[in-house]
Amino acid sequence: MDERMHRPLPTVMTPVARVLVDLGLRDGIRLGAMERAARLPSLAADPERRIQIDRLLDLWAYLGQTLDDPSLPIRAAQGAKLEDLHVLGFAIMTAPSLRDAIGTAARYSALLTDSGRWETIETAKRVEVRWHRLGPLTLGHRLSNETALAQSLGCLRRLAGDDLTPLEVRFRHAAPPNRSAHLEFFRCPVRFEAPWDGLVFRRELLDMVPAGANQRLWEYLCRSASALCEQLAPPSLVDGVRHHIVRALSSAEGGVPPLDDVARALGTTERTLRRRLQVERTSFRKLVEEVRRDHAADLLARSSVTETALRLGFSDTTAFSHAFRRWFGCPPRELRGARGAAGERGM
Repeated sequence: MDERMHRPLPTVMTPVARVLVDLGLRDGIRLGAMERAARLPSLAADPERRIQIDRLLDLWAYLGQTLDDPSLPIRAAQGAKLEDLHVLGFAIMTAPSLRDAIGTAARYSALLTDSGRWETIETAKRVEVRWHRLGPLTLGHRLSNETALAQSLGCLRRLAGDDLTPLEVRFRHAAPPNRSAHLEFFRCPVRFEAPWDGLVFRRELLDMVPAGANQRLWEYLCRSASALCEQLAPPSLVDGVRHHIVRALSSAEGGVPPLDDVARALGTTERTLRRRLQVERTSFRKLVEEVRRDHAADLLARSSVTETALRLGFSDTTAFSHAFRRWFGCPPRELRGARGAAGERGM
């Protein structure tokens, strides 16, 4: 089988998960319970390793359900430090201006996580700092997105002063039952069920010079960040598209991502993406087929036929069964039964 079909899932820096684990421990949750709920590796064994983003989202969902505290994302953001982001954090801290700091965070955000991206939209009077991440707005996604925006504001306050206040904050998901912690932290209108996730500031904020600004050190750190990003980036457009398909299918709800969402995440248009895939002698539909085939057997070993069909984005089990026969020459229930019997013999 083509090795390119086994691209890794989106990841996140270990310090991000460590902040959540520390938060759970302070609230009385056992470490073992969190590790089991999110299938977390030992964070102490290799502090430099990256973990899959779906495990972080599972941890968020577990904490959200267990603690039932709407202030969790705010508390998590307050426990994060720029220094914990290693090269990215120090590059942000030494940026010559807040415009450069925001741009640095957006340009090298894959060092923190390659599950989404930041975008800055500047107009004559204001600047929008938007956070884009594909996938359904599950509990884990919602809490993680709230933390991302709160942590970003916390970083900017570290550079510009604690009195920094946005014009407004926007979230795509519905409001939590209690928003008092959000309003106290952001100190501005907080809109929910908005068209995008992000922060809005006055434009003049961008020209502010942080106390730690150091042009030459910032340039050096940016070169280091760029080199590290190249090691994380998918080696081709096809791999990038496959990367986003895998991420969507691996989310809590599963399903195939819309082509226009994938194109936007890759910084292009749907039309251009179709044309470039054609040049590569493939198509979005073919890549979806390949990724589905590659993950079908593994999902089937852990889930029912119906659940596997839904996770892979099929409309019903009949359509999934037809595709499965085409891929493997047998119906899914037959393979599932054979694997179950083999497991019993091995016990």
